[in-house]
Amino acid sequence: MTTTPRASYGGGVVALLLACTFWGTTGMAASFIPGINPVVIGASTMGIGGLILGLTSLPGVWLTWKNIGAIPLVLLGALGLAVYSTVFYIGMSWAGVALGNVIALGSAPLFAGLIEWTVDKQRPSGRWLVATAITVTGGVMLVSGRNFGEDGGAIVRGQAMVTLGIALALLAGFAYALYTYMANKLMKPSADRPQGIGHRPVISTLQLVSAVPLILVLVVLVIANPAQFQNQPLSIPVMAYLILFPTAVGHLLLAVGLGTMPASRAAVYTLFEPVVAVVMAVAVVGEVIAPIGWLGLVVVLGGLVTLSTEVRTR
Repeated sequence: MTTTPRASYGGGVVALLLACTFWGTTGMAASFIPGINPVVIGASTMGIGGLILGLTSLPGVWLTWKNIGAIPLVLLGALGLAVYSTVFYIGMSWAGVALGNVIALGSAPLFAGLIEWTVDKQRPSGRWLVATAITVTGGVMLVSGRNFGEDGGAIVRGQAMVTLGIALALLAGFAYALYTYMANKLMKPSADRPQGIGHRPVISTLQLVSAVPLILVLVVLVIANPAQFQNQPLSIPVMAYLILFPTAVGHLLLAVGLGTMPASRAAVYTLFEPVVAVVMAVAVVGEVIAPIGWLGLVVVLGGLVTLSTEVRTR
């Protein structure tokens, strides 16, 4: 069996931070094409991007897929990724880039803990419960700090629209937690996988399998409403950027980072993503966040750091 060269720990950190920078720009980029259905954006981004990732790692995909015991985990993980890809962009569109991004990203570690508690019977520690309370409190502060109707851009958001956007962002967080949980299961050694499966083959396989239904959804939505691309001159370059950089390059960088450190430690560095997303939402998109909302963002990040360090030292 051949192995790929491992990056240094410092190289892994740089790879993760660069990946988070790309991921943090997704909402900002999508805001430049407001006339495009958010599901089309998500399906094209993760569908075509996942196809690229899978095709560039076919030996690893075959290695993963031929393991019979891995197939249920692959299917569940791909389902989580597909759901996340579709509802994440809707949640950001309805709740706003900053709020939708922070809620989705902030809730994913909490859902992951609940999944582990339910499936693996791993009871959360006291620190996990404290981190959860801190994060929820920060989320409430962030919601209360949103000045509805004062955002820049073409979308005027009411309370009902934002509430539904938050619900979809929470669903995106759960779906992403399911994806990462199944990916982690595939990477760990087990009875039918004594050495586990490498990070890149796992990620590429999940991306490729989830790409199949996403591309079908994309084709149906484009055929059903081709007019949505009219008066959207930036649609092709923006979606090309989302496909190539946040998806294909971003997940390759994620694989590099995960190859140099435990996933729990990598989670600490990925907290850089919501910071990028909020800064982009305010500086570029023109969203308005009151001081209590900014304080809520700090509280959310504090809760996530507490949660990540708890997992790291467990």
